[in-house]
Amino acid sequence: MKLHSSRWIALAATVAALGLSTNAHAVWTFDSTNAQNGVALAPSAGVAGDPNVSLTGFAVQNSGYNTTTGAGGTSGGFNAGTAGNWVSSSMSWYSGNGQGMSTGIDSGAPTHALDNSGYTEGVLLSFGSSVVLNSIGLGYTSNNTYSGTTLIENGTTQVDLSVFRWVGTGSAPTLAGTAASTMAGWELVGNYGDMIYDTTNPYNVVNGGAKGSSWWLITAYNSGFTQSAGFETRGSLDNGNDYFKLYAAAATQCTSKVAGVCAPGTGTGKLPEPTSLALTSVALLGAFGLRRRQAKRA
Repeated sequence: MKLHSSRWIALAATVAALGLSTNAHAVWTFDSTNAQNGVALAPSAGVAGDPNVSLTGFAVQNSGYNTTTGAGGTSGGFNAGTAGNWVSSSMSWYSGNGQGMSTGIDSGAPTHALDNSGYTEGVLLSFGSSVVLNSIGLGYTSNNTYSGTTLIENGTTQVDLSVFRWVGTGSAPTLAGTAASTMAGWELVGNYGDMIYDTTNPYNVVNGGAKGSSWWLITAYNSGFTQSAGFETRGSLDNGNDYFKLYAAAATQCTSKVAGVCAPGTGTGKLPEPTSLALTSVALLGAFGLRRRQAKRA
């Protein structure tokens, strides 16, 4: 009887361990120059088999442009980013803040943040395998608020951003040359308002539908983006000059390629998918029960 109990406990522990492994989140921290412009970056936290990621910057000129002049300089760039195609744009990194960019007028501080001032700016995250993006860390947030000529920066300023995933065909997306008005091959996962400074995992939560892809695009919010069916809208959204720096991302490896969820991608990762795990667990428990009954009869 003790032998059977020991086997039961060991089996339950194994199943539990497998179940926990499917929920492991990997974290990629973009806190150095090594994380930008196409250089592969390993996760700063996670489990064996989590993919590397590389970051590249892009920008598109806005179709409408309103300017205002204040103590901090000229700012503006409201309305839709539908005036042209996405073009490559170099990112910049500032100690302790994360990744940013400088395009458009960007004459007022912060000139190096991701924003929609004149140009809508974004960062393409290219993972080595398909992942479900869970949350986004921001190392700087600002609505270009000034006290006299001094920029006010604090951890409660709220900004708006958009998240896309690649669902097109081909081995990898080519964002350069893609019209922002159509975003061919890209699906708008959600528009997220009121995002805040957050450098502690879990970060600002996104992607409530648990969709996956190997390629993710995080941009300043722009109302001109074509809205995909089933996309999320969260918080208050406006086309003001929201500035932020991308500090980190957290994601979970995709373990299947179910259409609309974890497809497309360049790989499925090494962890068992939850459905398969559940079936395997049932089979193991059934086999154990059968052997136990046979042992009693003997």
